Amino acid sequence: MENFAKLRWGACLVAMVTLCVAVAGADEGVFRGDQRLLSTYFFWRGPWDDVVATSGGVLGMSGTWKAVYPAPKDPRAAIFGLDAAAKWPGGAIPDATKWPVTYKNEAQYPLWLMAEWRAMKWSGFDFVLVDDWHSLCFYPDLTPQKCFAALGRAWLELDKRGEKPLPMAMLLETPFAWFQPKDGDATEASADGIAELWEPTRAFLRQFYGEKGYTARLPLRALARVEVGGEARPIIHFWFPTWVGAGLKKWDAWTFQELRRKCRETFGVEPYIGVNQHVYGPDMEGGWNGKQPGGGRVDISSTAGNVDYDVAWWGAMAGPQIYPKAIALGPGHWCPHQTGMKPTTLRYSQEYGADENRYVWCWHKVLANPDDFKRQLLIVESWNNNDEGCAINYSEPKDFRTESGVLIDRWGDKPEMYMKLTREFAEYWKAGRCPEKFQGK
Repeated sequence: MENFAKLRWGACLVAMVTLCVAVAGADEGVFRGDQRLLSTYFFWRGPWDDVVATSGGVLGMSGTWKAVYPAPKDPRAAIFGLDAAAKWPGGAIPDATKWPVTYKNEAQYPLWLMAEWRAMKWSGFDFVLVDDWHSLCFYPDLTPQKCFAALGRAWLELDKRGEKPLPMAMLLETPFAWFQPKDGDATEASADGIAELWEPTRAFLRQFYGEKGYTARLPLRALARVEVGGEARPIIHFWFPTWVGAGLKKWDAWTFQELRRKCRETFGVEPYIGVNQHVYGPDMEGGWNGKQPGGGRVDISSTAGNVDYDVAWWGAMAGPQIYPKAIALGPGHWCPHQTGMKPTTLRYSQEYGADENRYVWCWHKVLANPDDFKRQLLIVESWNNNDEGCAINYSEPKDFRTESGVLIDRWGDKPEMYMKLTREFAEYWKAGRCPEKFQGK
């Protein structure tokens, strides 16, 4: 295990990538343009980065749901590979009792990532939207920081073992999280042009495509791509352009035209672009479509044709968010014990019932409507945002009570409950069929 932790993101990985590329077909990681896909947001750097904020935590939110893991003799341990020593580097089952961990735990972190990747595949997902907080994942010269290097090591280890890990796509969170001051205007004719979007996109994509003077660290099959006109286009997804007074001041259709141009110029391919809109519509600042902090309005949407799909963030909070090309849903959005400036919040649709019915109701609404199958992408929000109570990973409830001590929701005695439901409904989504139990209701 110690040897695994000491692997360097360098010559050994380049050799491994070369071998993988030679063995695998070039079409792996590519999805048809008419294929219905299921993805999820994966916050992979660890819970709150520096502190495992579980029950009673003091950093940010207190950990509404605590991620747990089955013991090696539990039948469910196979979901994570925790049932057999042969599934791990060094031939030893890792101690998962202290998981999840942050990237600062160099020995356990890649192993935790391997376990999560296996569980997401078991749950029925097609690809993973990995959360990219650019300034914390890449250095100013666009080389990967240790956390991203570890993510690559974990993926390659699974790939080497023949497990065919899910390909990944970029979810750029906080395009304003920068090392140095930026002008904040993506349409201003400046020396770095649309740096707020382009630099993170370039940093991410070069790990798979490489570029002049930079060798790819991961094989192309590790990158989720959608076929458009015979071209396999990498999926890149942008969170809000502005949030809590920070971010871009202005953007328009040119911003995305220029981003596509830069990608083609550098990597020989255009991206498949998704963006998040505000859950309350274009009259709210935050989404890409509607009001801008610098004044004026702009139409950035799949309907306008400047992005390939758009969907609302907080789909878990408000029930299924159904857009022309994509849908977002989740089990709810609960933050009953936040600290600091974030008040207690209980955000969920009043149509939700108790326990798993909230999540089932979302899937019911989507799968019972034949028109929804015309969409290509369904995003579950989220895999492991446990702190906000909108996660579906293997978990149990913590701190889920009112101030008077009344239990306001239960996960139950089955930590895999939401994963199992996802696995069940994923088949129907991909096949374009409504489950019999939803029909006529």
